[in-house]
Amino acid sequence: MNVTRVKKKIALYAGLLAVFIAIIALSYSRFLDSYELETLDIRFRLRPTLQVKKNIVIIEIADDTIDKIGKWPFSRRYHATLVEALTEAGAQAIVFDIFFSEDSDPTADRLFEEAIKKSGIVYLPYIFNIKEEGRKDVPVADKLQEAILDRFESFAKGAGFINIIPDVDGKFRRVPPIIRYQNIGYPHVCFLVAANYMGKKQDDIKITPGRYVKMGEDQKIPLDSDSNIIVNFPGRWQDTFRHYSYIDIIESYMSDKFPEVTGKEAILDLTSLQDSVCFIGVTATAAPDVHPSPFDSMYPGVGVNASLFNSFLIGKFIARATRSTNAAILVFLSLLLFFVSKRAKTLVGFLFVFLLTAAYVLLAVLLFIFFGLWIDVFCPFVVMVFLYLGITFTRYMGEMRGRELLEKELAIAKRIQESFLPQEIPATHSIQVAASMQTAKQVGGDLYDLVKISPEKLGVMIGDVSGKGVPAALYMAKVVSEFRTYMGLSNPKEIVTKLNSRLVKEGSAGLFVTLTYAIFDEKNSLLLYASGGHLPIIMLKKDKSEPILLDAKEGTPLGLFDGEFSAEEARFGKGDMFVMYTDGVTEAMNPKAEMFGSSRLADLVAKNRSLTPQKMVDLVQDTVKKFEKKAQHDDITVIAVRIG
Repeated sequence: MNVTRVKKKIALYAGLLAVFIAIIALSYSRFLDSYELETLDIRFRLRPTLQVKKNIVIIEIADDTIDKIGKWPFSRRYHATLVEALTEAGAQAIVFDIFFSEDSDPTADRLFEEAIKKSGIVYLPYIFNIKEEGRKDVPVADKLQEAILDRFESFAKGAGFINIIPDVDGKFRRVPPIIRYQNIGYPHVCFLVAANYMGKKQDDIKITPGRYVKMGEDQKIPLDSDSNIIVNFPGRWQDTFRHYSYIDIIESYMSDKFPEVTGKEAILDLTSLQDSVCFIGVTATAAPDVHPSPFDSMYPGVGVNASLFNSFLIGKFIARATRSTNAAILVFLSLLLFFVSKRAKTLVGFLFVFLLTAAYVLLAVLLFIFFGLWIDVFCPFVVMVFLYLGITFTRYMGEMRGRELLEKELAIAKRIQESFLPQEIPATHSIQVAASMQTAKQVGGDLYDLVKISPEKLGVMIGDVSGKGVPAALYMAKVVSEFRTYMGLSNPKEIVTKLNSRLVKEGSAGLFVTLTYAIFDEKNSLLLYASGGHLPIIMLKKDKSEPILLDAKEGTPLGLFDGEFSAEEARFGKGDMFVMYTDGVTEAMNPKAEMFGSSRLADLVAKNRSLTPQKMVDLVQDTVKKFEKKAQHDDITVIAVRIG
């Protein structure tokens, strides 16, 4: 009898030891970091807006500038004028978040070069292609993805990279201070600006991988375990830094300098830019350098640089607790919960777990707000909950039943979602169509529809809802339903405009959709289309080798705000093919963090233009899967249309 009891105790303690080893491993591996990052974002939003130095200025190349100057990129004459204006206004530094890697108009390049040389305060960016990251040492690059022309770099005050490291959830929160390329360490451009601003030298920047970067002897900047700086965003994009319009500064400068020529009064008082550090970047709608951040779903990259520089000036950074510290905290909480819950009644145990969890979360929030210290919240929360569920058998069984129900509901949701898609290809005179949607999860946010308008007219709609999972799937169903209420209209622009108005009016938790609707009119050999921020249609002419990208001049994503949409058209002939797709194709990423890209897609379909629409769709989807070499991260929808 005593031997049996001893064996049971040994088995119990062995089991407990295995559980705690598993808990430590879970914390160390940071397996739940995608959820932990969400808790970090909540802490950012709960924190009051940080102090922002008034001399930090963001100069936006926004929609107003694009509207006045023209399609981006525009002549470097404007950049030269801007540099002159800021220099004469007394700016301390001019930091471009724009690449100058290729020659353009020689005269404009010369003017820009002279302006950089004369100014002496211009900083220029480049970007590396990072091939190795996620280790304690600094990231390693295998090539310069966007370099700087020597003629500009030689006269710049400094040049540094502006790479931003995306987290597992796709948001941008981390910046490497140093990137190693060809066995040489290169600093982020903000380090150069900060060093010069604070009277230090580049040699004063010393890094201890995985721990901190020293800027001289008086400033120590904490690093995460992968040797990246966690960007300390001060607040929402529009609520923090001083913002100026690129074109307003240029026009004000010209009005001050040549009033008899312009005949206009200056919009801005440029003396307000004296002693400022100016960060210049593109923030126009659908700009490529716009990414999700803890505060905004679309946060321009130039704001990341400004936020990092602001941290240097105010001396406030985010420091994440080490893996060992987080593991020790987790073990302590788990032991406390285990011994109390094991001896307490069900209700008392539940109240204890609830109060312990709430107190710990509150502590984590306060440490972040007052000291910038980030300790893990999600992993301890999950472990405490599951330990309690393991002790309380009834709750554990209820959890299992809940999971089974959720799986069934998702399966039902998937079938319901599929019912919103066309069940068969509409028959037309001689227009051949093939379409396929592959969701990354059980339910997705891509959508498409095929509308037979007449025997010689076919409408094709394709779209992509922001976000993933069930919310995106529900919004997808809503968009398809609303779209079908306007199918009787014959003008794509009118349909897209009305659909956008309806979605804006019935706004849904910040979700939006990019969408293109095209009508193929075989009788008149004419394609009519309108786009709401969606990717261009690839047109493959039967008698031409180069693919044509059909984009819209106007058209923002649907569901955000009322806007203008342009009616576009293109002529086609018998044998021409059109390929429509979602960003799950172009943004597919391989293990080297390289995107599939629009150029690769255009080359692929151009080389195989003789395929049938169905084989073309299969080819694109199979090629993207082989390219990714891992689990599909986004919904992939492809539609191919051949005339005749």
